[in-house]
This record gives sequence, structure tokens and C-alpha cells, in this order.
Amino acid sequence: VIVVGGGLAGMSAANTVIELGGRSLLLDKSSFCGGNSTKATSGINGAGTKTQKGKSIPDNAEIFIADTLKGGAKKPELAKVLCANSAADVDWLVDKFDLDLSLVARLGGHSQPRTHRGKAIGAATIDLEWVQVHPTGLVKPDDPDAKVKFLAAEALRGVGGIVLDANGDRFCNELGRRDYVTGEMWKNKPPFRLCLNRAAADEIIWHAKHYTGRGVMKFYATGEDLAKDMGVPLQKLVDAHQKHFEAAKKQEKDPDGGPFPAYPSGKTWDEPSGKTGSGKKFFHNIIDGSKVPTEPFYVAIITPVIHYCMGGLECTVDAECIDKKTGKPVPGLYVAGEAAGGIHGNNRLGGNSLLDCVVFGRVAGKAACKFTFGAGEKFKPCPIPKELKELSK
Repeated sequence: VIVVGGGLAGMSAANTVIELGGRSLLLDKSSFCGGNSTKATSGINGAGTKTQKGKSIPDNAEIFIADTLKGGAKKPELAKVLCANSAADVDWLVDKFDLDLSLVARLGGHSQPRTHRGKAIGAATIDLEWVQVHPTGLVKPDDPDAKVKFLAAEALRGVGGIVLDANGDRFCNELGRRDYVTGEMWKNKPPFRLCLNRAAADEIIWHAKHYTGRGVMKFYATGEDLAKDMGVPLQKLVDAHQKHFEAAKKQEKDPDGGPFPAYPSGKTWDEPSGKTGSGKKFFHNIIDGSKVPTEPFYVAIITPVIHYCMGGLECTVDAECIDKKTGKPVPGLYVAGEAAGGIHGNNRLGGNSLLDCVVFGRVAGKAACKFTFGAGEKFKPCPIPKELKELSK
């Protein structure tokens, strides 16, 4: 089985072929494998994993499917494959490759803490018009107009980071969908800042120190220092944190009694996000306003950036590429990862891209084995062609 592309999807497909007794030739145009997958740092979603069960997190495939469809997916049959396989395939990563995926966070849009040139061969494409804009591109103060920017991991908001406008006010649900947060930023005054208090930063300190070292995040010893640098009264930051703190406590005490609509459902007490119609109902690492003057912060100036292309080659639930003329699968051609389209619809939830790579990479690997070798669960290893033996030398 020939696999083109050595990112997570290609690696997952190739490993699956080998597990099933087949042989795989993996090709990549770069000098090293990994692709865009090596740049993803927020994590990979899984519903019903061993880790979740160990932490008593009440999650399952049905909840995950609902979140994914609400997040923008338009093909329920593909969302079902993605989500229903998530637990087994995340556990596969942990067990097979000894990966430590023991930390669990809640990213935006989740209700629980979770080139191949196709046109040349006549394969159909789908959703090419949908390009995701991510709200937290990191602005380097000494080169603010740089065309290429670092992307802040969504986990920075997941651990409790809050987003402030130029006046020091919160204006959105930091845990809302990426398209939502970006949309609210367009309505408010820049520059925008992503602010992590001590507890939030400590939970993801490697990222904070890495971004600081790169010059795209700054450490402030106190909230007073932050206010001076922003050019706003300290009381502005105190008030923003105090209101956030009070909303969180009210939400904890009366989760269904708030006056504003929450996302993805229910009610919230958080006014800044509630007024947008997509209120915040999950709060993490909050501090009350009285601590702000002396609280240390890690802060980054952020701006929306192009992040992910939802479109690609149209495929079946078995990762088969669709012929645009006949509407039927192209024999022996499979697609997975960002080369595939239709899986996420018009918007992708954070953490679903790596999951897409693993799930559909493995689906493609299994389907390619079945097409090439037959219908058996385990295939007899193929002999190595003489040409490959020469290459291996």
C-alpha cells in the first residue's frame, strides 16, 4: 500500500497496514515527516477514553457527535465515524506508541472536557470555500505586520485565559467556537490580548515560556504592570476579573438560572458573553478582582489568522475518494487528514483535526488492505519487491 504524505494521517494509515500484515511505502515531499501535524499543540479529542473514565468524566460518542454537528459538520455519517472511533483510536495512540495523553481539557465548542492533487485524477472535491480563521494568531510587537504568525494553542483559553479588548473589557465567550470568537473580535476594538493568570499559566507553562521566548508573549510581574502597558486604568482589569469571578460563582450555584443564553445550550450569568447570544458556562482558573493588582500574568497580543482548510477530496465513510463524474468510489484511492473534505463541514472544533488524521488514517489503511489483499482481518505479509530492497540499502 502506497501512502502519500507523512503527517499523522499518513503515519496512522501506514502503521495500520503494517499491523494487518501488509507492507507500506510512505512518501513525503519534505526532508522529514510530520507535516502540519507537528504544529498542532492543543491536543486530540476522544470521547469515552480510558483517561476520561479514570477521571470520571461523563462523555460518550453520542455527546461528541452532537457537539461536532453543532460545531459545523454537515455530514452526520462522517461525524459518526470520527466520533465513534475516537476513544478506541486515542487509546491506540496511548497503548501502541506509549504516548502520555493523561491531561484532559475542554476546548471551544465542546460540552465535555475532550497535496495530493485530486482533480487531476477526476476525484470530487467538497467544502473548498470553507477556510477556518483562528482567533488567536500571536502578534510579535516588533513586527506586527508579519505575514506569517505563530498560532496560540486553543488550550491557552481552555485552561482559563481570558480575551480583552483595547479598553480592558471582556466581550466574548472565550470557550466559544473559533468562528464565533473571531466574529466578536471584528466587532470590538483592537489590539486584543489573551491573558493568563498564574494558575492558568502554570497549567500550560511550557507553552507560556515557549511563546515568551519567541517574543510573542510577555510576562508581567503584576496586574498593575499590565494595566500600565495597556494604557488603561488598573480598575478596568480589576472589574473585568471581578465580574468574571462573580459570574462563575453564580453559575456554580445556579447553573440553569442565568438571564443569558449559553453555548451550546442552557443559561449563563456571564454578561459580556451572554449578550452575544453564545454565553460562557464553563469557567476554569478564575481569580477575583482583588488579586489582580499583584497577580502575575502571561499576556499575548492576538489577531485572527488563517488556520485550517475544511475542504478537500470528497470521501465515503470508508475513506474512499469519490469520482466526480460517476459519484462512485475511485478503486484503490483513499484519503485522510487535511486532504479530505466534508468531515468538518463549514467549521472545525479544536482537537478534531488530529483525531480526523488518526481515525480516517486508520480507516483508510484498513480499507486499502482489504482492497489490495482481500477481506481477511489479518493478511499474509507481502514479499518485498527487489526495487524496494535496493532502496532500503
